[in-house]
This record gives sequence, structure tokens and C-alpha cells, in this order.
Amino acid sequence: MTTLTHSTYVHGAAVTVSWQDSSKSLMDLIFAGVTAALADAHVDMADVDSVVLAAHDLVDGRSLSSMVTAPAAGAYLRDEIRLSEDGLAALSLGVARIAAGESRLTIVAAWGRASEGAFMNTSRAAMDPFLVQPFGLTELDISALRLSRWLGEYTGREHQREAAINARRQRANANPRALQQATISHPANFPLKAEEGPKWADVVAAVVIGEEESPYRITGVGHSTEMTAIGDRDLLAMPALLEAASAALGEAGISLDKIDLFEIDGMTLPDEALALEALNLCAPGEGFAHYALSSSINPSGGSEAGWCYPAMGLVRFTECYLRVRDGAGGQKHAMAIGTGPVGAQTRTAVVLGAE
Repeated sequence: MTTLTHSTYVHGAAVTVSWQDSSKSLMDLIFAGVTAALADAHVDMADVDSVVLAAHDLVDGRSLSSMVTAPAAGAYLRDEIRLSEDGLAALSLGVARIAAGESRLTIVAAWGRASEGAFMNTSRAAMDPFLVQPFGLTELDISALRLSRWLGEYTGREHQREAAINARRQRANANPRALQQATISHPANFPLKAEEGPKWADVVAAVVIGEEESPYRITGVGHSTEMTAIGDRDLLAMPALLEAASAALGEAGISLDKIDLFEIDGMTLPDEALALEALNLCAPGEGFAHYALSSSINPSGGSEAGWCYPAMGLVRFTECYLRVRDGAGGQKHAMAIGTGPVGAQTRTAVVLGAE
């Protein structure tokens, strides 16, 4: 049995969000995002000994995407691992490598460029080819099914949904890293509202982690997975979400009520708000109300600030880190939640502590 003796500290991070910038290729965007994270950490690429990436061929529109994009993230002639998963899962792998003593300083990067691809097509392609694809389901459809379940159980809460919509918009408008320009829109299947959907964007997130001490330490990581078949899942209970968060809290040695800041990934506002009920942060039926009233929930604006899989879990962590480091709210402990496909089958939770 291997004993993990190395703690993992955060040294810098950056998020770059844009839309249809014709002056930059995808590789240019990745290079700029990673360079910004290195500058924030006050280190050079020569100091980095490993790279962990989260990138998806279907989203990038390139077969074996990392063969083309990894050099832009600094992976050329370096130890590199690429996951076709959410960016927070990549961060957890980077943490494991530091903890095991396999790396001293690691860059974790994730990206997605919604302006280059047709999300609905790639979303359908990710579904089970025999049992789900014939129905034409997309990730947005699963969000609509989740909300439909909630509306069937809790009535008379339309004002709470509107309050959450307004709160999320205000938070995104106040976020200097959020995308403020208009982008494309996709039809919002009933009962989703158009303003509850994501703001599609071109997103790059990068984090520099290492074994050298800093005031900001990753204290807990948790993972969980739900049933493969969407019809077998409880779309409201979201057990994988609760299990991942509980595992991360257990490793960090703190309770949920000690977390000062939550950044929870969800493609739509209902995905974000109903996660609060699954995490037991509020009573059943009060997810939208709690989202609207609590400034500690997605102060970044969530998916309203710019969204494209698979970067978003790493974006959520970066927002946690930058806000804790800023210290304006006095936060000491933050939790980031990452969401993987299909229909949030996989979840990753990471706890960040300021020492």
C-alpha cells in the first residue's frame, strides 16, 4: 500500500472566456489561457514537470485532439495525461500525482470552443447509440426532464424561479471574467425557459498546482458515478453529487456548514439550483429560493457567465480559488463541483482551504 505524503497547493489560475474570436485559433486560445495561469503563479513553463488536460474530441472537432492542442498547453516533451472528462476530474488526477510524489509542479488545463461546433449534435452523439440516440435526446433535454420532475412535486414556486434567474444574471454581470456579449442560443425545451439556459462560450481554464507550500491547499477530493441508463437515475436526488461532496468533505475533515463558498457546475440554472437540494444545502422544493438569496452560491454567475463542456469544472474551481485569494468575503473554505456527461452521470468535488 502506497502512503501519500505530499499535500497539494494552488499557486495560480486563470480563466479566459470569449466568443468567436477570429483572430485566434483554438491553439492560440489554449496558449493564452495557460500563459495567463503561469503568470498568475509567477512561474515559467520550464518549472513545470507534468501536464494534465481535459479535452474532448467531439467538442474540439479534431480526432485525437490532444495531438494538436497539447503543445499549446505546454505538454510538448513533458509527462502528459489527457482525460475526455470534466476539467475538475483532470484537477483531481493532477492532485493525485502530486500526492503520490510523481510530480512536483503540474499544469491542469481544460477547454471547449462552443463557437466552432454544434453542441446539440455532439450531445446526441455522446448518448447510448442503441437505447437513447433514437429518441434524439440532448443534455438540454435531460435538464428539462429534471426540471419537469421538480415542477411535478413542487407547485406555486414560479416567483422563486424568476428570482433565481435575476440573481444569476446580476452575479454574471458583476463577474469580471464573465462573457458579457451575446452569443448563440438553442431552443429551450419545455419547461425550461430561455433565460435559464447557459451562455455558450469559448472557454479555457488553467490551474498551477504543486507540492511547494502556499496559503491555498486542496484539502479534499471526491468522485462518484450514477447508473449508466438515464431512466434508472433519480434526477432530483442526484446521489452521485451527494456522494462526491461527502467524500471530499470527509477527506478535508470538515462539515458542509463550514464551506463559505460553493461553485457548482450545471449547464442550466435548474441544474445548478436543484443541486442545492441534493446536497442538503436547503429543504426540498427550496432550491431556486436558496440560490437567489445566498450570495455564497455561484457568485460567478454559473453557466450564465459562459459555458462549454468540458472546461467548466475547472472554471468552477478557478472561481473558488480567485475569490478566496481575493479575500473580500473572508472565505476560508470553498467547494467546487464538476459535472460530467451524460446527464451528469459523473461528479467530482474538490475542497479548497486557505491556511
